[in-house]
Amino acid sequence: MKNMVKILLAAAAVLAFAASASARGGLEAGYLNSRYSFKSVAEGAAAPDAYLQNGFYAGLTQEVRLFAGLHVQTGIYYSYLTSKERREYGELITNGGRTDHYLSVPIMLKYKIGLPFMKISIFAGPTLSAGLVSKEKYTVAGQYAGATVNGDISYNFYAGNVKYDGVNVPADASDPYAGMLSNWLYNRFDVQIGAGVGLEFFKFLEVKAGYDWGLIDRYKGDGIEVNRDQFYVSLGFRF
Repeated sequence: MKNMVKILLAAAAVLAFAASASARGGLEAGYLNSRYSFKSVAEGAAAPDAYLQNGFYAGLTQEVRLFAGLHVQTGIYYSYLTSKERREYGELITNGGRTDHYLSVPIMLKYKIGLPFMKISIFAGPTLSAGLVSKEKYTVAGQYAGATVNGDISYNFYAGNVKYDGVNVPADASDPYAGMLSNWLYNRFDVQIGAGVGLEFFKFLEVKAGYDWGLIDRYKGDGIEVNRDQFYVSLGFRF
């Protein structure tokens, strides 16, 4: 946690520099694909397969020219990620998936190469990420122990809370919802290291693509390491 505080303070210093210097502000938005990878660290433990989500991100950016073609680009982004799936548990059917919301601060070193009608940029650096909400929610419908089931179940990955809305378990039956929800607890904070390339047109329009690798184990537990990587493509406008 102390290291995370130091990193956040460093990010705040970079943002303050970008705001006070002669910087070019902008807007950026794009497609986001997130991949959770699971690695077993305990002997005999089986790690789940990778988990994929799709979504978008949008935010404000600041770009500061240092010298020659070297720049620093930072900003603050909101990200939305989701996944959908349908499962069958006997006579019960679930529809739903997982939804994540993040705030992120990238700190990228960018080098631009000027061409006649555009500029090509290469960038790399860390992204600091804070999870706002991470929840999976399913609508459950069907029959169980002679009773009709039609309601919602949900799980919070940060708090570990399970909620039932409109679903009931007969008094003489076992819990039919056991195993439908995850029981993982995740850390909210992450640090990713990434790189990418971009094309700048007309001095104000930028298209770029990049990939970030998660460095922090997101799982609050033993035996499994969980990292989140992401791929993105975006369109940006400079003021």
